[in-house]
Amino acid sequence: MQRRSTWTQRLTQPKLLAAGDDWDAVRVAADIGVRAVRDLEARGVPVGPVLHDLCSGQTYFLTPPGTAHGWQQDGTRALGAGSWVVLAPPGWDGLLRWVSEPTSGGPAHTATDDLAAALVAAVATVEEAGR
Repeated sequence: MQRRSTWTQRLTQPKLLAAGDDWDAVRVAADIGVRAVRDLEARGVPVGPVLHDLCSGQTYFLTPPGTAHGWQQDGTRALGAGSWVVLAPPGWDGLLRWVSEPTSGGPAHTATDDLAAALVAAVATVEEAGR
């Protein structure tokens, strides 16, 4: 299991941070993202930090650096080098909330293959619920 990067220790309030060094991020609509987290958890798959931005209705999965370069999945946007994301400190309770906390015992990232599969399952669930 990869050790948590020091970015979490430096935060005392939400702050705009550059993607591409410690992590990349995959942005997806919150309803899909939260379902994907629950799917991963139900299957016992380690989930890295996942942030829910209540203002924009988006979730951000922190993924290994370099993910954005090859990521291609409908309904998502990969954010890597040259992109910025506002992240909150662990335990923050405001308009930014962690669905999966960046804790020292958990993984630093969500594995991209696991994330892709969970997002496909989440989209199918949302589409089926809309029928």
